Amino acid sequence: MNPAMSNAAYFKYWRACAATGPVFLAAFILCWGVLGYNIPPIPADFTADQLAEHFRTHYNEVRAGMAGAMLFGVLYLPWTLSITKVMEWINPNDNNMMSTLQMWGGGLTVVPLVTSSVFWLTAAYRPDALSPVTLQMLYDQGWLLIDMFYAITTIPMVAIGVGGLNDQRSRPLFPRWACWYSIWAGLSFLFELLMPFFKSGLFARQGWLNFWVEFLVWFLYIVVVTWYVFKAIPRLEQERAALLTQERPARLAAA
Repeated sequence: MNPAMSNAAYFKYWRACAATGPVFLAAFILCWGVLGYNIPPIPADFTADQLAEHFRTHYNEVRAGMAGAMLFGVLYLPWTLSITKVMEWINPNDNNMMSTLQMWGGGLTVVPLVTSSVFWLTAAYRPDALSPVTLQMLYDQGWLLIDMFYAITTIPMVAIGVGGLNDQRSRPLFPRWACWYSIWAGLSFLFELLMPFFKSGLFARQGWLNFWVEFLVWFLYIVVVTWYVFKAIPRLEQERAALLTQERPARLAAA
């Protein structure tokens, strides 16, 4: 902790990084979901010709959507860091295992978010020059990556919950229900393991469980965590101010 830095300066970057969460979510839904035609996804039981027709008709929207998804997808990283900084204050004298897992897992979540968009952008880049089977393969690859790489996102979600439950404050920074929701939401992604075995029904990529439930759970997780990060920051400003007040006599004596 830098005692020379004011609270306003110390926490302004925390707020800026926390604000990237809602920006990411809004941009991801618009670019990846709406422009990219991923809300809902193209059904897995579509034929190669049906899927090829989609890319050859909507290639400009998909290009714009995937370019935007790749641009704004990286905002998940600074948002993750804002959570890490709050978690470091939950048990400052204890080990930082949970906050470190949360930081690495959340940061690496950017990889499937951005890389999966590359496959869909590739399909939309030269749709007339590629065979229907190739276009189908590229679309499948994108979905297999973003769905099956779920575990890297499960790790930070569980870490937030476990770390928050260890908060010894009388009023924890993350309420108990939010911690348990984060753990449950992360573990619920285990259903994604069934996706490669189904092309229709609730476990398919367009199924109500695999897509509608799981993505809604993840989107709500982002909203809930962002809300409590913003609520935690003014409380931590007060805690830091109190610590600096306590340490001031010792610093003056040492001087």
